[in-house]
Amino acid sequence: MNKNMTFQRLGVLLAYPLAYTYIRLIFFTFGHEIKLYGMIGQGEFEFNLAYPIFTIFFILVNEFVRRGRREATGMPPKGAIFWYLMMILSSVTAAINPQGEYSSLPEVSVFAMHLCAVYSVLASNELLLGGKTSGFIIADLIHGFYVKSFAGFPNFVIDWGSFRKPQVITGETTEGDTRKNRISAVVFVGVMILLMIISVNLMSSIDPDIKRFINNIFGSLFDYLGKIDAADIIARLVFAVPVCFYLYGLMSRSAKSDGSREKNFAQWLLRVKGKGKTVSSTLVYIASGIFVVGYILFFVKRFTYMLGGFAGDVPEGMLVSKYAINGFWELVGIMAVNLCVYIAIILLGKTDSDGKFSLPSKILVTLLMIESIIFAAMSMSKICLYYSIYGYTPKRILAMWATLSLGFAAIMTILTVNKGKPHFRAGVIFTTISYIAICFLSIVLVAIGA
Repeated sequence: MNKNMTFQRLGVLLAYPLAYTYIRLIFFTFGHEIKLYGMIGQGEFEFNLAYPIFTIFFILVNEFVRRGRREATGMPPKGAIFWYLMMILSSVTAAINPQGEYSSLPEVSVFAMHLCAVYSVLASNELLLGGKTSGFIIADLIHGFYVKSFAGFPNFVIDWGSFRKPQVITGETTEGDTRKNRISAVVFVGVMILLMIISVNLMSSIDPDIKRFINNIFGSLFDYLGKIDAADIIARLVFAVPVCFYLYGLMSRSAKSDGSREKNFAQWLLRVKGKGKTVSSTLVYIASGIFVVGYILFFVKRFTYMLGGFAGDVPEGMLVSKYAINGFWELVGIMAVNLCVYIAIILLGKTDSDGKFSLPSKILVTLLMIESIIFAAMSMSKICLYYSIYGYTPKRILAMWATLSLGFAAIMTILTVNKGKPHFRAGVIFTTISYIAICFLSIVLVAIGA
């Protein structure tokens, strides 16, 4: 049998088990029934195996579909391997959780796992709008979560056609005649199973050891079946049907696409982006200049506030926790606003004939991002002060990661503006890898009793 045909059939056959696995392990029970407990150093952890199991299963099924429907051979593209790895690591960080403690990290990791799953399907079939991870990442995710998945709903029914065999004449016998052979084989296996049951039953009536062995096996089986909630199983089986159509639709539709629509859509987005650049350079200079000057005045007026986190000084009458938390969110909010200002400039502001920023725009945006980096350092100092006094919690680690990501985004923006080459991909990769690293750091901190 052709290898492609084998992969096509495996993809179709495993689509519903994959959907049921998702419903059973993640959606309905969140894996409560397959948890292990153990110690790592001084920390007690629970290990939820549901997430890694589903992740590995998802990757295998996607590769079967990709190789069958796309007729792909060899290793997946490098980008797909990276996102497969990020999906696996996200599932691992979601699986390991300190026992008896609520942590928001596993929830964030499960969300990241879903994002990596959809993105890896697109990357494995080379359907990313920018050809690789780019500023189109939001559009890529919408394309995967909605367009490919729902448009591919009928594929689960259509692709069962891979099980049909062509009527090939070989002498006086056709392939259609093999159906009779299959029916005969099924009947033969059924008869053999029935005769085996009768034989074992007769032997157990003679030998007490065989009887005890059979009772132990089937007795435990009947006890397990007696504890099963039939309504729960039926609900899972029913809910798994649309999930099956959704997941297989995403994989099959992506594998069958040649990428031409994605290229046309990316070109359309670029044209739309170009048409939106109508705001005059003067207005851009004034708007960005106001932000830059405003932050400089703030730095001058609140210089002591800026250094408070580094020096460990807290304003009189204010709790350290309130000072640190409020200061952190205020500064992170300012950094987010600055990035939005930059996005508005690149989407709406006019550029030179070669599509690059003018010198005044480069200077103003660079100053704005340098100020964002200073805000990031101030924010980090406050969260570190909070950490030094009150110790480790997952939320504080998550806050540090958010600050690092925004600071790195500001650095990448400076490079993009001054070199004329997008560095968005580096920002996404850093954000993803740093999140995984911060999750493992969290596990280490619990293990050493920090």
